Amino acid sequence: MKSLPSEIPQPTLDARARFRQVAESHPLWSHPFVERCRAGQLTLSQVRVIGAQMYKFCHQFPSFLALALAACPQEDARIVIGKNLWEELGEGDPQRAHASLFRQFTRALGVDDVHLSAIPAQPETAALIDTYRSLGDDYGVQGILGALCYASEGIVAALYSHIQRGLRQAGTFDREALMFFEVHIHADDEHADKLEAILLPMLSTFEDELLVQQAIRTAMDARCLFFDGVLREAERVADFKLATVD
Repeated sequence: MKSLPSEIPQPTLDARARFRQVAESHPLWSHPFVERCRAGQLTLSQVRVIGAQMYKFCHQFPSFLALALAACPQEDARIVIGKNLWEELGEGDPQRAHASLFRQFTRALGVDDVHLSAIPAQPETAALIDTYRSLGDDYGVQGILGALCYASEGIVAALYSHIQRGLRQAGTFDREALMFFEVHIHADDEHADKLEAILLPMLSTFEDELLVQQAIRTAMDARCLFFDGVLREAERVADFKLATVD
């Protein structure tokens, strides 16, 4: 488990507000990738790169929820996590599973499922996945729940709204192609609220709270690095196409 700072600051706000402040003030929101999405400056070739790498993380997300479920001893908390996992898996309908919805988007980009699976994860994408897999070991049950709540479900509506804006400016997509983003923009706030409701009663010391804060920062730092890798690969593809044309 990660070590804590030797000096623990006195709390001035409630834990809920502090956790949300950590997420809302993170440099992620000024990342060049997010800025490009807001400005509608993505190209279709960049979107293909983004889609392939985002899919790698999306495909693994149910396993992160499963790890949280396995680590959590409280039965009421298990029910909340289990329902979230059930929805992630399409409530038993493979066509509604979130990974399946994302493949609708990548197919609309002209990337078939076989090609999608064959595209290797960039180092930063692999690091993001590894970070989420190790959250429980590094920060305990409270840490993994905090990261899932405040660094994933709690930010997805805003983050995916920015990304969706960038996608719509880069190309023409029908409603089905963007269903993955629509589902997350409109549903994940509820998931975050339920995760928050089970997390906060688990915090018995300020040390617990610091672990959650560190877990949130760690998850969001890894997502920033993921966007670094996406932009680097997108620029490499663009440079390759220019060289080919020349």
